[in-house]
Amino acid sequence: MRGKHLGHWGRAAAAALGVGLAAGVAAAQPAPAAPAGTTPAGTPPAETPLAESLTGMARAEHGAGAALFDDGDYAGALARYERAYELSRDHRLLWKIALCQKNLRRYASMLATLRRLEAEGGAALSARDRQDIADLLKAAGIFVSLLAITASEPGAAVFVDDEPVGTTPLAAPVPIDIGERRIRVSKPGFVDFVRQVKVVGGDSVALVAQLDRAVHRGRLAIAAGPDDLIAIDGKVVGKGRWEGSVQSGTHALRVTAPGMTPHEAQILVRDDERRRIDVSLERAAQRGGASKWLWIGGGAAIFAGALVAGSLLFEPGTPAEQGSLGTVPLGFGGRR
Repeated sequence: MRGKHLGHWGRAAAAALGVGLAAGVAAAQPAPAAPAGTTPAGTPPAETPLAESLTGMARAEHGAGAALFDDGDYAGALARYERAYELSRDHRLLWKIALCQKNLRRYASMLATLRRLEAEGGAALSARDRQDIADLLKAAGIFVSLLAITASEPGAAVFVDDEPVGTTPLAAPVPIDIGERRIRVSKPGFVDFVRQVKVVGGDSVALVAQLDRAVHRGRLAIAAGPDDLIAIDGKVVGKGRWEGSVQSGTHALRVTAPGMTPHEAQILVRDDERRRIDVSLERAAQRGGASKWLWIGGGAAIFAGALVAGSLLFEPGTPAEQGSLGTVPLGFGGRR
């Protein structure tokens, strides 16, 4: 990239930044052309314009980005230019990406792009190009602040407005845009550290992020009869009433008492939730008498009391005969 590609746009953008980024780079007037047939002494050979040097999809994406930029759709143009850069790795596209970021007021991102342009341009950048980049970096500095985070845990991801900017410990302070910013530090197994910060340009923001281990627990309260035993996950924890802290998740509840039908249930307790369960046991059914059932052979059931009632169907005095059905002996009236 030669000075005439970057310098004219870069100087115009630097001037615009110096007065508050009011004017767009695209409005800059081109430098006066040299008289026809002459070449100023020391001027390097003309470089092939970017629109002509790109090929295939990269060229198509660049063309779409240029059209969107001219139409004022800087977000759309940014996406197209970034795609063209991914396809071609032509560092000149980084300048156009920086222009879109400037118009979108993403100054911190613009600074990062300019530094990448400076690094990737290498020998293709003239001394004037590098000076223009330096001027832009300085002019945009009043619109960003540097975020420094000291975290209690290494390996935590740092986000600014939900965009990842690094991992603790940060190698260097991170540039962030002016305005209200949401800072989040997150690591699995720990509670997120979140702060809303009002950022003033040209300043620095220092935060100490204390990450506390996530405790996944809730409280469970059981109310039963005075003599009822309460067991949680197979362990008796109380009688009548019990309340305590339990890990989040599903727990087995069993409430028992002599002569009563046990109550069993699976109880789900969520993080920081308090659940109350009221249990009223029912009296167990009496064994024997009219409530007893006999299971016969392949599954037929005969109500025990019906056997007594059935004997009334036979003539008085007729001896009951013994027979069998399956393995259960039965008595039948009538002949042997």
